[in-house]
Amino acid sequence: MKNRFLTIIIFSITIISTAYSQNLEGRYEGAVSRDGSIQLVNFDFIIEDGIQKGTYEIPENGSFDVPIDKIIMFKDTLNIKFYFGNFFCFLDEQKESLTGISEKWNPKIRLHVKKTTDKEKPYFKEDITFSNGDVKLSGMLYHPKNRIGQPVNYVVLVHGSGAQDRFSPYYISLGYSLVKNGFGVLLYDKRGTGLSSGNFEISSMEDLADDAVAALNYLNNKKDIKKSEIGFLGTSQGGWISPIAANKSKSCDFLILNVGPSVSVFEQDINRVEYSMKNDGWNQSSIDSTVLYTELYFQYARDNSPETWKRLDKFSKEIKSKDWVDYVNIPENKDDFEWWRLNDYNPETTLKSLKCRTLALFGEYDPLVPPKENETKMRDYLNSSGVEFEIRVIEGALHDMRTFQGLNGDNWNWPIVYWDWRVQPKAFINSMTQFLNKN
Repeated sequence: MKNRFLTIIIFSITIISTAYSQNLEGRYEGAVSRDGSIQLVNFDFIIEDGIQKGTYEIPENGSFDVPIDKIIMFKDTLNIKFYFGNFFCFLDEQKESLTGISEKWNPKIRLHVKKTTDKEKPYFKEDITFSNGDVKLSGMLYHPKNRIGQPVNYVVLVHGSGAQDRFSPYYISLGYSLVKNGFGVLLYDKRGTGLSSGNFEISSMEDLADDAVAALNYLNNKKDIKKSEIGFLGTSQGGWISPIAANKSKSCDFLILNVGPSVSVFEQDINRVEYSMKNDGWNQSSIDSTVLYTELYFQYARDNSPETWKRLDKFSKEIKSKDWVDYVNIPENKDDFEWWRLNDYNPETTLKSLKCRTLALFGEYDPLVPPKENETKMRDYLNSSGVEFEIRVIEGALHDMRTFQGLNGDNWNWPIVYWDWRVQPKAFINSMTQFLNKN
């Protein structure tokens, strides 16, 4: 009852004016722990335009400069939400430390960080704008401090699916990792997000590729920086978009496909269903049913036949009560197929037509772009293109290029068994830096 009462008090803070709150500024370094197992975490707190803000780092899993989702302060109490979830914290001003506990995890995650000296960023940041026709795109350029006055390779980061802007956690972390290793990076708000105009939800891959080309052209025309090579790094859906952009551009020197599929859009989603369910331990009968349904779903997307719709509608009603229904797309109406029809895309021809050197990276345990379904095709297509290329499968990695997390045994038998946190394999960033340094 006491814990519940405390939680109610903390959440009530959200409606109290920040005029009654103190400010939190500076860098705090420490760790999260779970029954003795730790992972280092750092925070940088700032006050911007009178508003409390901050970013976090989890170096081991490749998270850098990521905006904190929520910060609510009242006196010496702090409610903070970041990568590991919602935390209720106590600020000890005298010792300059922050201690907290997670809201939902069991066993709980405990947080303890202490104030330290500020850490200099490895980049100079420049806010930029550029255009693709009527679409106005906004973003930022990272210039590496460790390469001042030298020619630098610049990388245009191309987004994955969904609403992603320059501050999306994976996107900005990747930019930070690259600039820290001496490469310039252009990050931009996908059309319809952040400060960019347009609407990505009704745009084709060709449209999004044109946005990426506009970003590369902006870089190519920028005279106040020393450029060596310029190219694209496309992640996930960006692995379909960036090869299109590379072929449209006359000045693309390299291409990095980060968990980019070599299969078609429809085939990739069928793979997603099958491999995600396998990873989650479903029986083969359930997996077969979801794959069969998804194949019928895409058959209707292609043929738009009344007969196929009748079969699909009947099938979808039959599976709505199944435990695995969340793995598949259940249409509410026929308009739900418009995006799929707009993006009924197979990358084979595009990949066979590439003219720039290419690196393709896959995650060993990626259920969305499984190497088993993509690596051989990627190799065949790049061989046909005649370009210099490398393909690497990053050991232990999932789709976000981080490892699994969980107990490395059957029970909480410390110290023999302990919690394994998610980490980003060193081979991921190392593969890209080695590739980019080959110019």
